[in-house]
Amino acid sequence: MAGAHPEAAARFVADDERLHWHDQAVWWVRQKRDTASAPVADWEALRVAAAGIKRHVLSRLADYLEEFERNAQAAGAQVHWARDAAEHNAIVHRLLADRGVTRLVKSKSMLTEECKLNPYLEARGVEVVDTDLGERIVQLAHEPPSHIVMPAIHRKKEEIGELFHIHLKTERGLADPTRLTEAARHHLRDKFLAAGAGLTGVNFAVAETGAYRVTRLWLTGPRAGSHDVA
Repeated sequence: MAGAHPEAAARFVADDERLHWHDQAVWWVRQKRDTASAPVADWEALRVAAAGIKRHVLSRLADYLEEFERNAQAAGAQVHWARDAAEHNAIVHRLLADRGVTRLVKSKSMLTEECKLNPYLEARGVEVVDTDLGERIVQLAHEPPSHIVMPAIHRKKEEIGELFHIHLKTERGLADPTRLTEAARHHLRDKFLAAGAGLTGVNFAVAETGAYRVTRLWLTGPRAGSHDVA
């Protein structure tokens, strides 16, 4: 919805105490990143090289996508092209419907957020479960992700505890992150075992080989192991 994010952000920052708590949470994550990158002697050089590779690929994106399609299909994948969000969602729904899938587990994918895939599938009788912990939290809260990497960074552990109490039947007042994560793990394990298909975003696609790096989803059912790329 146009203007929804600026309006939500304005309401969020109006709460001074919560704003400072959020700043500290984001800074804590930044410090963890800096600690992890410090031992890498050529960290900045790698960042510059990665930025250059990204610019190059974007300048020839159509060529690389077609090369990826050829090599991915040669490796056994099926590639689908979509003009826009509506066609993307229709393709995904058709793939699921053709296989009789009514339960889908899904890892983090900003593309599907932008396409609003979840409500599209749910309106057509498909149960969709986001399996990334942050994404599952905001899904249970009926909220969009607030950050591209940290979807639930705006939520305090006490709020997550109350959310889990309502939806996962954990004890009221539970706010220990380790125990909350354990509860989510058990909850999601059942969802994985009952799912008929899995969907994940692609972190990296290699045009030269048709390979792609994804968050692995372990599935059950007769079509487990089939790969469609949209």
